[in-house]
Amino acid sequence: MKQILDLNGWARKEHFHFFKQFDEPFFGVTVNIDCTLAYASAKAKGIPFFLYYLHKSLTAANQIAAFRYRIVEDQVWIYDKVDVSSTVDRPDGTFGFS
Repeated sequence: MKQILDLNGWARKEHFHFFKQFDEPFFGVTVNIDCTLAYASAKAKGIPFFLYYLHKSLTAANQIAAFRYRIVEDQVWIYDKVDVSSTVDRPDGTFGFS
């Protein structure tokens, strides 16, 4: 499910109107995170760390409304839930998407 975000009264309205004009109106961040406890937990449970951290990251992202915003045809939509996709390395040097 999803709903349109009412831009009137949205504190980030001006930012949206500025950045939506860009070819790629998105941004990303890179941060250092200590995953020592998460790694130990995944290994103790016999779960691959990649899947463990991916699940935990997606769970956290879905708890933050702004991370569930998507721009569709010049409107901001708030999704109830977003999913994840990752790139998977193949033995032959190519990659695929999950």
